[in-house]
Amino acid sequence: MSKQFDKDLLRLYMMGAANPSGGKVQYSSAQAVDLHMDDDGYTGGKKDEKYILEHQIELFEKSIDQAIASGKSELRIIHGNGKGVLKKEVHKLLKRHPHVASFDDAHHPKYGYGSTVVYFF
Repeated sequence: MSKQFDKDLLRLYMMGAANPSGGKVQYSSAQAVDLHMDDDGYTGGKKDEKYILEHQIELFEKSIDQAIASGKSELRIIHGNGKGVLKKEVHKLLKRHPHVASFDDAHHPKYGYGSTVVYFF
């Protein structure tokens, strides 16, 4: 039985840019962080959207701080498409961040418009 797999996704996973482990901050030579969340930390019941957004923003802020502290010149934030709530919040915070020179949400072959590249001073 032969299984099909996406070579590009495998490459991104091996580099750490694709994040099957959910919302854990992961870096690679691709300088990307995936803000998607998995089911860790949930014990039954409905997932609270406010909690999820707060957790994602916390991960975002930590990843920005770590990227700046390690001297990175850019970082790709993978926020996904969804309803656009996380993307709007990320962009709002990036506009006010003193170490962000600019950011761009141009189409990416793998993430579509579900990611933003951040450029630091």
